Amino acid sequence: MGVTKFVGVGVTHVAVLARAAAYGIRARRTRAAVERLQSRFQDRAESARYLSEAMTVLNVDEPTTTAYMEIATLSNAMAGNVGTIVAAADSLATAAQGLEAEAQGQHGRMADANRTSPVQMADRAFIQRR
Repeated sequence: MGVTKFVGVGVTHVAVLARAAAYGIRARRTRAAVERLQSRFQDRAESARYLSEAMTVLNVDEPTTTAYMEIATLSNAMAGNVGTIVAAADSLATAAQGLEAEAQGQHGRMADANRTSPVQMADRAFIQRR
């Protein structure tokens, strides 16, 4: 959607500010969800490693104990990969905070001017494009 078409839909400074704040909230929620995923992979890796070691002590067949250890290794690798995503989510959250601050800086003064202006704002129907 082009800028002119988007502006034609009726974007206000309030909408811009709300959208910028929403991006920050979504970025923080995404980061938290990814951290939970990383924790799950780490827990599963520890569990599989424990089971492999316990089965080795109990003389369970080698293919089974090896399979559990392989699951532990792969789960650790996946947790590491998710850790990379957590770092990217941090960058996303920082960028979203910058977006929110910039939007507030650029558009917040319009909200203040509208709120404190002694002149009554025009009715939307009056200024609507035809």
